[in-house]
Amino acid sequence: MAKFVFRQVLESSNLWDKRFSSQLFVVEVQRLSTSCESIDELLRGGVEKGIITNVYGESGSGKTNFAVQLAAQVTSQGHKVAYVDTEAGFSPERFLQIADEEALDNLMIKEPYDFQEQTEVISSLENFVKEENIKLVIVDSAVSLYRLQVNGDNASEINNELSQQFSDLSNIARKHKIPVIVTNQVYTSFDEDGLELVGRDVPRYWSKCLIKLSNKDKNVRKLEVSKHRSMPEGRSTRFKITNQGLESVDEDGLF
Repeated sequence: MAKFVFRQVLESSNLWDKRFSSQLFVVEVQRLSTSCESIDELLRGGVEKGIITNVYGESGSGKTNFAVQLAAQVTSQGHKVAYVDTEAGFSPERFLQIADEEALDNLMIKEPYDFQEQTEVISSLENFVKEENIKLVIVDSAVSLYRLQVNGDNASEINNELSQQFSDLSNIARKHKIPVIVTNQVYTSFDEDGLELVGRDVPRYWSKCLIKLSNKDKNVRKLEVSKHRSMPEGRSTRFKITNQGLESVDEDGLF
């Protein structure tokens, strides 16, 4: 658990007095371990609680494996996880390679079939998290149903709806001090000369940590921090996908 010291400036109670007093206080930044040593080392202990972490990349880059690994970690400790599966991508068989059936019982899965239903599921999550004492929320993927719904005629309306979903998820993370993980597809942007997030500014704004996954070799993936509020962008490491989950590669993967 990392600790960071901030300086808080408190104005004098006398509105006309320009003197200020200062106070030091300690904020504990809590993180959830991924159980993959190379990833935890890069992220200073794991994914941060209280914020949205957005894991994005091309198809097959390991986004769902990353989500399942975290779900297995939390449920194996006897805690409950809310898993919103919008692509029917969750595999119980894959989960049971990493965790046991008792852990699977702690996984609460919702499967919205269109973007409006996704909005309803996410808007109901606040009460569900409170009632079930949920310790991790995963939305895999946040934008697949959005991508099917949005077009030139409704873009403003659908983007506002997506923004509200992210706002609800952010409030859950902050209020309950739990990690919220979303996965995000990408597309090739010729204007930006590279990959762009589906949803563009909406997920970028609400996600305080952006993690890019990409393929390196067979079963080996690169994880790069492209946005974080307390660490430099561009830091990266490598991991491999095995039957047991995400594992560090043999050589030093930190660039």
